[in-house]
Formats: sequence, C-alpha cells, structure tokens
Amino acid sequence: MSGAPEAAQRQTWSSNLLFLIAAVGAEAGVASVWKFTYLAGTNGGGLFVFSYAIALAVIGVPALLAEMAIGRRGGGSMIGSLRKLAGDGAMGKAWVGLGYLSLVTLVLTLSYYYIVCGWMFDYLQSALFGRFAGIDGPGAQALFGEVMASPGRMLINSGVLIAISAAIVSTDINHGIERVSLVLTPLRFVVLLLLVLFAAVSADFGKAAHFLFALDPSRFTLQSVVSAVGQAFFSLGIGMGVMMTVASYMKADYSLSKAVAVVGAGQILMGMMAGMAIFPVVFSAGIPPAEGPGLLFVALPLALAHMPGGYVMGVALFLTMTFAAITATSVMLEAIAAALKDVVPLRKRVIVWTSAAAIWAMGAVTALSFSTWSGVHPLAWLGIASTKSPFDLLDYATSNVLMPLGGVLVALLAGWGLRASVLADEVRWPIGGATLAAFRVMLRWVIPAVVLALFFLML
Repeated sequence: MSGAPEAAQRQTWSSNLLFLIAAVGAEAGVASVWKFTYLAGTNGGGLFVFSYAIALAVIGVPALLAEMAIGRRGGGSMIGSLRKLAGDGAMGKAWVGLGYLSLVTLVLTLSYYYIVCGWMFDYLQSALFGRFAGIDGPGAQALFGEVMASPGRMLINSGVLIAISAAIVSTDINHGIERVSLVLTPLRFVVLLLLVLFAAVSADFGKAAHFLFALDPSRFTLQSVVSAVGQAFFSLGIGMGVMMTVASYMKADYSLSKAVAVVGAGQILMGMMAGMAIFPVVFSAGIPPAEGPGLLFVALPLALAHMPGGYVMGVALFLTMTFAAITATSVMLEAIAAALKDVVPLRKRVIVWTSAAAIWAMGAVTALSFSTWSGVHPLAWLGIASTKSPFDLLDYATSNVLMPLGGVLVALLAGWGLRASVLADEVRWPIGGATLAAFRVMLRWVIPAVVLALFFLML
C-alpha cells in the first residue's frame, strides 16, 4: 500500500479538499502576487507570463510531484521522511543530508520572508488609516522610505505575523492550519476576484490585458525567460521541504498527480488575477509597469489615491496580501517545527515558539539592511568587490544557491536515488510504462540541466 507504515498513526488532513486548500494557500503566497506582478512588469508582460506558465507545467510541477511523492512515502518531516526511506532501503543513507539542507534553507528564507510580509501588514494599516489619500509621487516614495528606515517598525509588524503563525502551528494541523486555510485561502481568491472586477469597470483593463497576454517579439530578452523559469520553480519552493511535509499528512488514497495539477493551476490563477487587479490601476495612473519591487508599495498607493473607490481597493488589496502572508508562513513554520521535532526531544509547542522567536531575531539582519546596515557590504571585508548588503547576500544565497541546489537534489533523489518501484507506487503509474519513464527522464536529466543552466545565467 502507498505510504509508510507510520503514516497510519500520523495525523492526516481531514479531507482531500482541505488538503488542497491548505496546499494552494501555502504555495500561492506573497510571491504569487508581489513578486509575480513586478517581474511581469519588468520582463515584458506577455512573454514573461507565457514563459512562466510553460516552465511551471514542464519544470515546476514534475519537481513538485517528486517532492510530494517522497514526503507521502516517508510519512514525516523533511528529515523524518528521508530517514524512514533510508531505513527501509528505498534509498541511500547519504540522501538524509538533503533534509538538513532543506531545513537550513527554509529557516534562512523565512527569516527575511517574514520581514517582507510585515511590509504588507504595515501597508494594510496605512490603507485603513487613509494614508494613501491625496498622496503624490514624492509622498508615495516617502511613505515607503518610512518603512525602510525603521527596522523597529519592520520587526514589530513581522513579529505580529510570526506570533499569529506560531499560535496557528502550535495546535495540530486539523485545528490550526486546516481551519485557517479553509477561511483565508478562499477569501483571498474572492477578494482578488472583486479587485479584478473593480479594475475592469474603473481602470484601464484592456491595456493591462494586452500587456499581460499579448506576445510581443520586440520585448523578448533572455533575462525575461530566465526570470520566468526562476519564478515558476522557486515560487513552488522546491527543495525547501515544505510540500514534502504537507504531503506527509496526505491520505494514501488521493492521487498525487491530481494534487500537483491543482496546486500548479492555483499558482497560475493567483498570478493572473493579481496581474489583472494591479496593472489596470497602474496603467490608468500612467505609471510605468517596470517599477520593480516597489510596484506594490510605491506605484499602487499613488494610483489608488486618485481613483474612485481607491480607499476600498487599497484596503482589500493589502488585506489579501496579509492573508497570503499568514497562510503561507504558517505552513512554512509547520515544516520547520516538524523537522525539529524529529531532531530534538521537545514538545511541539515549545519547538514552535522557540523557533519562531529565533527566526524573528534573525529577521533583524534584513530589517537593518535597509537603514543602519545599508552601507555594510560583508563580502568587501573579504577583499571581494561587492555592493551587496547583508539582506542581498541572504536573498542571493537562498534564492540563487541553496534553493537551486535543493531542487536539483530532490529531482536527482527521485530520479536516481529512489527505487523505481517506490516512485511508481506513489504516483500510481505502472513500472515499465511510458509515463513513468518520461517522468524519470525529466527528474534525472531535464530538471537538473534547466535549473543548473538557470543558476549559471543568474550569476
């Protein structure tokens, strides 16, 4: 039967539907709105969107299927699952090291991801108190500058989100993540849909649709394709062990291939809806789409300030982003707690709050990087010419080194290290069949080659 023997005693999602809601909520997080929109804006619109969708289907989804197959088969955390599989002889013991690499990557990523999520919560407060009203260009820049110049403010806002996540994760998955995801994930899609409808009747919807979906050869650049592949792969968090942990709570009778198809579709849908909610407003205000990471925080408050209904849309937009932050970070923290529980003999509640506090303290590195430490360039101390701040180095190390490495190792583990019979049992494709053979070729050769090429192109 599919799944590890321990999985029978391990808690599972209450239903397959609730599992899918939690999985989509975890994957379609802040990166699917904030990062997707600014990357689409800076990388040619339609070409980026097309490349992203292709890469998600051809590279991201197969890698996600492999990671989830490992998690459900192992029936534990990113460390526990690999230990179990190694103990069963399904793979070599050296592969357990991937679990520890995934844990380190996830902790480092979450330490700055919480800070970025805190910006969303900060802007939700600004929207609620009407700080966007009548704002001009310099005012919008100044508002964002206030946030960047105050590490204490960033830590307070991120601390609120961390405390909420820790409270959710401290309970079991059925009473914590499951219930929160059941409310916040559908609500997030509803709010985004309302924002799209608002944009359709009050903003330049046609121009935004043309920008996002028309393929203009003159906008083609290698960087746009590289960025799209990177967003598709890394937005799924392959190699961080999150979905490996989520899958470990799956019931053995549910199709993994259907699950990853729904998660992938949710990822695309969230990005498209975010684009069609945000870009009409941007174009109506005459703001260039290639605003970069500040698109959400500088351009949108400026645009919303001069639109009918801008107050309501601003509150709804940043409320949606805050919901995305809570659902995604809660699942990420659950993955960390589950892994640490396999390493240290402590109660889950103690592990959750201790790790949350440690991650919050680590966030000071990111918070200080935009003000007090903005002129600090750690690599320069080693005699290396670099203008990267501590945050820049942290982001680069996780996004461009550790995550690609983890993703390649997941694919290689599933393609080479895991017995073919084990993989076939989990994905439910017959051994010797063409579908399984093609899947293993993707894992063994195509995904590692694409990710490594991407890594070198991003250097």
